[in-house]
Formats: sequence, structure tokens, C-alpha cells
Amino acid sequence: MTYYVYGAEKSETTRKVELLLVICRRDYKIFWLGEDYTIDQLRKLVPDTNFVPHIYHGAKYIGGVKELHDYLYSELKQEKQFQNETRE
Repeated sequence: MTYYVYGAEKSETTRKVELLLVICRRDYKIFWLGEDYTIDQLRKLVPDTNFVPHIYHGAKYIGGVKELHDYLYSELKQEKQFQNETRE
């Protein structure tokens, strides 16, 4: 399933999110503020927001970079556990 990132081109945090997704070998698509969406469109998805990036995994809202880190950690831990179980 693809990760969808609503970020900004000059955002260091958006770059960190992209790096995390690359390192974890996840499919992703970045939407750029001002190019692919407006702040008003983002606020329809995430009311009262004042930061980017916002990350979705498919249709599931993850949150920001910290939540993505936690989500990926959990996901990778489950994958590793599954691999270990299938080897036994």
C-alpha cells in the first residue's frame, strides 16, 4: 500500500519523511503545497492544521513525522516477526 505525504518543498521535515520511507523501502507519493494542493484543501483533510507534512497510509491517517516513525517501527517489527515465524 502506498504512503501519501502532504508536504512542502522547503520543509526539512518533509525531506525526513521521504528519507524514512526510502530507507524502509516503502512506496510513497509526495504532494507539494502550492503545486498539488492548497492549505484550504489540506484543512479539509486535517482541520485546524498548522504544519506539514501529514502522512496517510492508503486511506488511513498516520499523522506527522513522529507518528510515521512509530508506525513504521511497528510495521517493520511485525514483518520481522512474520519472517522469523515462517522460517521455523
